[in-house]
Amino acid sequence: MKASDVTVVGAGPVGLMLACELALQGVRTTVLERLTTQSGTIKAQMISGRTREMLAMRGLGPAIDAASVEEVARLAWPVRRSTGHFAGLFKLDGLPLTMLTQQALERILEARALDLGARIRRGVEVTDLDLGSEYVVGCDGGRSTVRGLAGFDFPGTGPTLTGHQAVVDLDGDLPNGWHRTATGVYASGPLQGRIMLIEYDGPPATREVTRDTLEAALRRVSGHDVRIRHVHTATVWTDNTRQATTYRRGNVLLAGDAAHVHSPFGGQGLNLGLQDAFNLGWKLATGDSALIDTYTTERHPVADRVLRNTLAQVALTRPDPRSRELHSLVSDLLDLPEVKTRISAMVQGTDIRYETGCDQPLAGTFVPGLNLSDGKGTTTVLDGLETTVRPDGHISWIGPR
Repeated sequence: MKASDVTVVGAGPVGLMLACELALQGVRTTVLERLTTQSGTIKAQMISGRTREMLAMRGLGPAIDAASVEEVARLAWPVRRSTGHFAGLFKLDGLPLTMLTQQALERILEARALDLGARIRRGVEVTDLDLGSEYVVGCDGGRSTVRGLAGFDFPGTGPTLTGHQAVVDLDGDLPNGWHRTATGVYASGPLQGRIMLIEYDGPPATREVTRDTLEAALRRVSGHDVRIRHVHTATVWTDNTRQATTYRRGNVLLAGDAAHVHSPFGGQGLNLGLQDAFNLGWKLATGDSALIDTYTTERHPVADRVLRNTLAQVALTRPDPRSRELHSLVSDLLDLPEVKTRISAMVQGTDIRYETGCDQPLAGTFVPGLNLSDGKGTTTVLDGLETTVRPDGHISWIGPR
């Protein structure tokens, strides 16, 4: 029996992606969002190659590419093909990243969700989970109200650093690119005025960012005589690293940052959450409780690995002498093809393989290039073998024809 209706709490990219997936399957879907308008705060700037393939699978490729062209036109200087980084080491290979701000992605997903019949209600503060729907999914971020109300355990490690990301008008010369210094890490560009700072002296005292505090941090970390004339947008972040022990409690589920939080090293968080939504949507639509439980089974280990590799990246980038030597050693290791391939696939999520009970090597892996815009699975032939593909593009069975 199919699920009849679902309430998604949170209209960020994960909540909107899940709304698209549910509505595509014919589920009555309502998205509740606390904010009255889209947040303009600087957030993710790119999506991974695998995420772009999954969005293209749903027919969103042209919209993504058009938005990306607009974003690239705003850059202060041309950016060569980028495949991401590990702890600031830009030595990864594999699928290229796509320049796409989180706000641009949200606009694409919101239009798609509405076109599919989902309802989006803004300015709604959720205070209890009696929302009149069969299922509730918390996609409401790292400080998730849904997670707290439902009583999910959220263990992990506390914050140890203070990070800032901002777009500013700057007086003075600041070198482009990513830089490690004796006091932390800073990056400049490629968007005009975009800066990123990390100080490893404890968590932020407040989430409020002022021009004065941001300028002081920039001068401390960079060592350059620069002044900030104006702050267009700014945010503070840390390396708080936690994961819900399960992603389901009864009729309540979690996805994205509501289920797992970590530092933004490697740019993995947005992609991780969107792929949660791809995994959960078609399963939740069936109403099959046993199938829905496989959402935790499949996605929990994927997030666990992201949490562990981001903790490792934090350790590698600390400014103390021991960490600097470890960073240098990892840099040398990334010059080895087998290490480069493994770390690249881990950060990009291209080596994800779900357990299917089928012993073929391709079983459980993602098949790029398929048109699954109708939200249904398909059968195809790969390497001469009959292949059954799930609605999320992953192989559920492969064998002789």
